[in-house]
Amino acid sequence: MKWKSILGSLGARVLGLVLLVAAGAKIVEPGAFAEQIRLEQLDFLFSVRTVTLIALALEVGLGTVLILGLRRLWVLFPTTLLVSFFLFLTGRNYWLVLNGLRDEDAACGCFGSLIERTPGEAFWQDLFLLLVPLSLAYIGRQVSHRGFPWRRLLAAGFLVLGVTVYVGGNSDLHFVEMAAEIADESGEERFVKTDDYVLVLEGSDVLEAEIYHSQSVTFLVLSPQLPAAVVLKLRTTSVETIAGEMIFRGDDGSIILSSDAVFHPEGEFEVDGEGISFAVQGARLRLRNSP
Repeated sequence: MKWKSILGSLGARVLGLVLLVAAGAKIVEPGAFAEQIRLEQLDFLFSVRTVTLIALALEVGLGTVLILGLRRLWVLFPTTLLVSFFLFLTGRNYWLVLNGLRDEDAACGCFGSLIERTPGEAFWQDLFLLLVPLSLAYIGRQVSHRGFPWRRLLAAGFLVLGVTVYVGGNSDLHFVEMAAEIADESGEERFVKTDDYVLVLEGSDVLEAEIYHSQSVTFLVLSPQLPAAVVLKLRTTSVETIAGEMIFRGDDGSIILSSDAVFHPEGEFEVDGEGISFAVQGARLRLRNSP
């Protein structure tokens, strides 16, 4: 039916516009986008610079062909994967904030820093702005097509090339990549003290305990009541201990773990409404939010 075709075409163009606006916000501040990629640890296969350029190329390329009305399956399928990935990131960020594992001002949304939003607002707004038009884009799609859309693909290709060259030469992106390379070469991860949490040991608060966190959302717990320093790794939900002599304090009060440090597994932690629960050598512990 004709109305289905119109509705589907409108959905595709709205989604394309959203992707292009979101890409534009990242293009203006590629350094901030690259830092977000490092925070989410998405540079595990390629450098942060490469991941940044690939992400922007996909967003600009797919957004352009969609806004030009191209709704073939080889366009909609990768668009669906991209939208799903964006929603996974914003959803995970929202969950981390709700459970006290990430600061409330942590930015993770498809519009970068263009719009100031809470993690909850970013998730629900992105869900509506991306999922609804994507669903509509599948409606009334023609099964058979005549010819190949060379002109629209060339237009998207030229735009992607221009964005790649522009962002690739941005100095902010270069500095972020240098910082990532230095961190990888040194094997050091810096932990900063936080007062947002309190250590609970067997039901009693341990006020002298020190809680630190790093950019990769890893927690370091130091306490005289514990046999060793405790490391909580969010990415794997693992609990590990490390010898005290492998910990070095900087002049600014931060902590760096030695690249030669040996981590001893102690199991996994659990997150619930009361905080992070874990065990170390038979002792039951919990990190709860400070009052």
